[in-house]
Amino acid sequence: MTAITSTNITEFISELALLLESGISCKEALQIVRQENSVLQKLIDKISIDIENRMSLADSLAKYPRYFEPFLVDILRDNGETSLTRIAQYRETMDINAKSLTKKIFMSSIYMIFLIFITLIVATVALIYVIPVFADMFASFGGELPILTQLVLNLSDFFVAYWPFITGGMLVLVGLILVNWQHLTLYIPPFSGLYRKIIWIRCLRTWSFMLVEGASITQAFTVSSQIVGNSVYAKRLNNIQDDFSIALKGIFPEKIIHAILVGNKTNKLDKLLTKLAEHYTKQLNIAIKPAIKTYTLLLTIFIGILVGLLVISMYLPIFTMGGQL
Repeated sequence: MTAITSTNITEFISELALLLESGISCKEALQIVRQENSVLQKLIDKISIDIENRMSLADSLAKYPRYFEPFLVDILRDNGETSLTRIAQYRETMDINAKSLTKKIFMSSIYMIFLIFITLIVATVALIYVIPVFADMFASFGGELPILTQLVLNLSDFFVAYWPFITGGMLVLVGLILVNWQHLTLYIPPFSGLYRKIIWIRCLRTWSFMLVEGASITQAFTVSSQIVGNSVYAKRLNNIQDDFSIALKGIFPEKIIHAILVGNKTNKLDKLLTKLAEHYTKQLNIAIKPAIKTYTLLLTIFIGILVGLLVISMYLPIFTMGGQL
């Protein structure tokens, strides 16, 4: 079964909005969209049944908060089906950011984590099972071993003696990382700065959209907590009261806070927020490729050095004794 993506939902809303604008009834529009959308057929069938039972489109979509954000459903409920076009345009903008930026960072992060994971497994297996064989061989040679070789042998002895505790410690570490992942992505390199900018862009576009829809800036802050995709930001945004400049400090740059203060006075805040979002989007598009290439290269070099040191440390005594002979 194909998973429903955010892009699928955006396309559904956009197609439905276009059909409703042409004067087709909601029931007929849903049937037309269903014919060309195999991924959403079951969901569209459920919505169609609701419409047949005289439920409003907004109330039907509200039953599926996993796919339709509550604040967008509220806008649809308040402004009617004519607001679907604006909702689709907003989601299209957000999907572009998520698809072209977040996906690149996510795939690069997975690749790096995979490389580190494989390296740790290979190094651990070598220290526990392979290097002790060399240690027995070196013991039969007699004489003093090179410092690098002795250090690796000592590390191997430590792993052999305490591997259950090391394994347990690594599992605990992985668990802590998974539990605190959303915090770590904001502060630990290599991609923490890029992740934060993606959150800023999503917030800026949501704030601008909500202001155009007639919401207050405080309401816009609260609504944006539903789409940031990060618990740290969601918690702060959901609890902002009157003095937002203090609440936003530390999670947003001064440029954004200053723009909100200025925009509030000039009544052009929505346009200013959109410009800032475009500014950060351009920055990300420029920075992502070089950052990914740089960090991938550095990680590859680090792994190469680590593996090289292990290999050299094992063959160094053989080369040394061969030279003596």
